[in-house]
Amino acid sequence: NLQKGLKPMPTYDFISKLLELEDIILKDFSFTDTEIHLSFSLKRKPTVCPCCGFITEQVHDYRPSTIKDLPVMGKQLLLHYNKRRYHCPSCNKHFYEPFHLLPKYCRITTRLAFYSLHMLKNRYSVRNAATFLGISDSTIFRRLKDVRYPKPERLPIVLSIDEFRGNSGGQKFHAILTDAHNHELFDILPSRSQTDLMLYLNTFKNKKEVRYFITDMNRVYKDLAVQYFPNATIVIDKFHVVRYATWALENVRKRVQKQMLSSKRKYFKRSRRLLLSHRENLNEESLLALEVMLSQSNDLAVAYHLKELFFDFMKSPDRTEAGRRLKFFILAAEASNLPEFNACLTMLRNWSKYILNAFDCPYTNGYTEGTNNAIKVIKRNAFGYRNFRNRIFLALT
Repeated sequence: NLQKGLKPMPTYDFISKLLELEDIILKDFSFTDTEIHLSFSLKRKPTVCPCCGFITEQVHDYRPSTIKDLPVMGKQLLLHYNKRRYHCPSCNKHFYEPFHLLPKYCRITTRLAFYSLHMLKNRYSVRNAATFLGISDSTIFRRLKDVRYPKPERLPIVLSIDEFRGNSGGQKFHAILTDAHNHELFDILPSRSQTDLMLYLNTFKNKKEVRYFITDMNRVYKDLAVQYFPNATIVIDKFHVVRYATWALENVRKRVQKQMLSSKRKYFKRSRRLLLSHRENLNEESLLALEVMLSQSNDLAVAYHLKELFFDFMKSPDRTEAGRRLKFFILAAEASNLPEFNACLTMLRNWSKYILNAFDCPYTNGYTEGTNNAIKVIKRNAFGYRNFRNRIFLALT
């Protein structure tokens, strides 16, 4: 190149740049079918003693160290170097040289630890993440324990509450609190008991700022809202209400079905979705099949009509219209004398005030239910968790 008048190409340490190890002195490189081995050393330089602050460059000895790093091209990356131990002539202490990728007392790099948590955020199980990265389950659990999600300081203006089966900390159910306005996870509590929830809510100073409290038909949650949130509108989410009508219709179908021949019972069971679907969503063929089913039993036809009335009530445009349609449904259900609808009527008598609030409230419990479902997915992917609260926050925030 010099003879041709060309400038020599600059030499770069591409491997060090690729692995973000520019401050190391690369000595050797080898690989197998499953592993990549890099041998290196660090530049010797004056180092501050962590005990007394004295600056020293005196080396006491060297100790071999093997560090696991992020996988490269599907292979485990192992870093090998002789770790220096410095001697401090001031306090006569010995200490290891600092290395920016390696925390104290660790055998894996900082970025490998962070990447293991990143995999948990994408809802991998701890076992799958550990196997992929070539580290142990306990290593990931230790890193998970180091993550801090402190208790929030202020309550959101729209507070939603639900519970999920956690089976940890000695409690069967845990409480989940969300900010329904910003669609954010607010907190996870180890218990849903009234005493524990009262102790938790007592610590907040802005309880009067809560404008909506969205919940299901749980008297503990309703009583807490009445006691602690005087300016909040208590809202029973529609999702928990509409199930009562579908359950009642299903119970009527099962009762009628038991009185039929085997062939008809199988047909009714397989065609149950026709009964549960909105009539306006059925095509002409499905409507004909539905009419055949309803002609088999007067009770089933009445129950289906009540279900449609209930769906009309749930689609009300405002609270006033919802109140009118609710009264009409209650009268029709009472006149039907179907015992399967008694539970639905009792629920409406007890909770109608808070159910009607949902028609003027722009918020629902949808985000909370979705979060609850995501927690169930995390549980299904796992074989049990330590620091389950951290695991949930890591995946959902």
